[in-house]
Amino acid sequence: MPLKATSVRLDDETLARVGEMAKAMDRPRAWLMAEAVKQYVAREEWFIQEVEKGMKSADEGRLTDQTDVKAKWEAKRAAQMD
Repeated sequence: MPLKATSVRLDDETLARVGEMAKAMDRPRAWLMAEAVKQYVAREEWFIQEVEKGMKSADEGRLTDQTDVKAKWEAKRAAQMD
């Protein structure tokens, strides 16, 4: 797939940090920024899908009582402390 050029405005500190990371990874700065955008988009798409699934479940009346959720997490935390 052909790549399209775009621009992004970054403050000096962030741009310097990106440059340092790219140098440490032996990659071009543009590659690092493209990879960061890809990962961000994938993460946000996943989050939106999960929120939509939760909203659908709620609309359908499939809810979990807050007391059950709290008990589950307290049991999990207690097991980790043992």
